Amino acid sequence: MAKTQIIDALGEKALLLPTLLGAATQANERAKYVLALLQMAAAEADRPSGEAPTLRAERENCGLREVRLDRVIARSESIGPGTYLIPEAGHLVEMLGHALDEMLAPLALLAATARQAQEFVDRKRRLFAALPPIDGNLIDGDTIAALTSGRPSAGDGIHLLIMDLHKQINELQSSIAEEVVAGARAYGLNDGDRKLVAAFMTGLQRTAPLKFDHPGLATTAARQQAMLLIQNDIGETDAHVLVVKIVDDLSVSITYSDVHAPRLRFFQDLLAASGVAWEEARARQTVGLADDDLFYIAVGKLCAADRSALEAFLERLGSRIVFLIDWNRARKRLGLLVPNAVAIELLEWAAEREFGHRAFLQLGGERLIFDALEQAVRTPLRFGESLHEMIGVEEARDYLRFVLETAATGLRDGRSLMLIRDRIRAELFNHFRSAEERLLTDMGRHAALIVRLAEDLTAAMRLRPMLGSEALIGNAEGAKALESQADELVRTIRSIAQRIAGTDVFRRMVEISDDAADALEDAAFLAGIATANESGRPIPAALVELADLARDGAAAFKRAVEAAPLVHRGSDREPVQIFLEAADGLVAIEHQMDRKERDVTVALMGEPADCRHLYLATAIAHRLEEAGDSLLRASFMLRDHILGTVLFE
Repeated sequence: MAKTQIIDALGEKALLLPTLLGAATQANERAKYVLALLQMAAAEADRPSGEAPTLRAERENCGLREVRLDRVIARSESIGPGTYLIPEAGHLVEMLGHALDEMLAPLALLAATARQAQEFVDRKRRLFAALPPIDGNLIDGDTIAALTSGRPSAGDGIHLLIMDLHKQINELQSSIAEEVVAGARAYGLNDGDRKLVAAFMTGLQRTAPLKFDHPGLATTAARQQAMLLIQNDIGETDAHVLVVKIVDDLSVSITYSDVHAPRLRFFQDLLAASGVAWEEARARQTVGLADDDLFYIAVGKLCAADRSALEAFLERLGSRIVFLIDWNRARKRLGLLVPNAVAIELLEWAAEREFGHRAFLQLGGERLIFDALEQAVRTPLRFGESLHEMIGVEEARDYLRFVLETAATGLRDGRSLMLIRDRIRAELFNHFRSAEERLLTDMGRHAALIVRLAEDLTAAMRLRPMLGSEALIGNAEGAKALESQADELVRTIRSIAQRIAGTDVFRRMVEISDDAADALEDAAFLAGIATANESGRPIPAALVELADLARDGAAAFKRAVEAAPLVHRGSDREPVQIFLEAADGLVAIEHQMDRKERDVTVALMGEPADCRHLYLATAIAHRLEEAGDSLLRASFMLRDHILGTVLFE
């Protein structure tokens, strides 16, 4: 209806309508308070907690002064299956009827809505007539369920009537608004009110475009006696409402209701720096019905230092609301890609930087990522496999931050959908290249363990150059632990390489270099075996020198692996030179090891024969030479990958 049509229809009644609408808004809160009180009283009677809530904050917010109602929940009892003794039960149901009458009053006042008002009156009469009689304070669970059910699938009910009336009141408020203040429909405001509403709307309008084509964020403001009310409808969910009350100029009360407890906590976190003091959130659950009747209400209060601080807070509050729209859906979609805690962290990050998550959802949500993954991975995605399992949590977090920002700025700036998706796909390939760097990092850690194995063996040999010495026995135990760490890194690299196209070379490299780790651990084990009649028999000097060469070869391989991530097309010459020199140095070392193994054989043949000593020394030499061979083969594979693939990308 046009504003002029309403004014024409009202005549002298126009003076009454704002007051009736204000009372209807207050009555709506009172009705919801009564339902919550009945729900929680029955729940407490069924399962006494010992610390029953009072709902005092909710009672005060809806303008009720009956302090005795704060004791209703604690004093309620279950006196039989589905039957409750709830103090004030009859009074509460009467109060509910009066609240509905007040909500009906503004609709009945107008000729344009009189017929609809009569339908609501008939509906109310029918619903109340169907309720079983309440004998004093006795009430059964079915009656409470009939009063409080908010699910249309459960049939018509009082709660549904309240929600439908609330919608009609909101529509009527919007249609009869005396003015529009910065986009908010308002009536009865004074000059001070307008500045506060404008501050709220400044924040709201700054971020509202981030909802894109999602409905919601309509705002209504009204002066109700000594109180300024600002209401925002947020999105489409009936139970998702924000009401701001400003009294005494600087005192603010925020009533926020939500069907999702995690989103409620998220909203509270968004305002954490503002100093809002929150009452404990209360859960409301319809007795006898399913969990989807559960919703939560939180009341927050703030006393601003001055008007400037109040306006700044209202602007901040208004700017946060858009990030509540579709929040739970976004959390679930991101939760398919990363752990839930990381998903919430991403939503907080996107809200704080005013990118939001709606653009991500509008572009397809997780499907946007999976479409890109299908081009980036070699094999089909396994059911339930997450992005962070492919490229790591940190890489996945950084990538999804890019996605949220790119989606939001792209849609906001009118970029083509193809361009936005191409940028997201290209960035994913960059992160898979980063995953290759991670593979090289893990290979570097693996190479460092090989160096430790070789260094520890050489040091133990030189400390007490006799097989089976205490130093070599202790080294054998340490070598076993180091080899286990190396095996764990191999498993990690295999897992990552299995999922990323073009990275199988890293799996093959680490498996070959791990043969060196196994050979060095075998050598340490053999050197730590004590045999009879070994006292005083020294380790051949050539065998110690062979161990030194294995250590030098391991160090050269480690230098090559650590230099590899710095080598790419267009990179500086220095890392290329370091890489090539390390790889070439390993070739020379391996040749020296071949000759030194023969020297060990010659030295052993020149000593008095002892089959046990001969076997151990020969086996150790063979294991050391095997380690050198494995490192050389892994080095050749790495060099071929860098020179044949990386430098020509």
